Amino acid sequence: MPLQHYVPLAPPCRLCGTGFEHYQAAGTPELAACPKCGEAVRRAPMQSVNSPKLSAPLSVSRARQAGFTVLKRTSGGEYEKQ
Repeated sequence: MPLQHYVPLAPPCRLCGTGFEHYQAAGTPELAACPKCGEAVRRAPMQSVNSPKLSAPLSVSRARQAGFTVLKRTSGGEYEKQ
């Protein structure tokens, strides 16, 4: 079920504050009132989510500079230091 974000139409409510999130099945109508206080609400767009992005592809030399031990797999299935 998708998570929907709702905000009150009136000034911030003492129960739901500046908004609340509600799990809502796809195809069901939007909420018209807050389930806690009964105030009129509207659906708001979801805020963006911050996710880390790699600035450059990983490399063996950068891993060594960061202090990691770099291992290489041998034909026998074992690993040895590079």
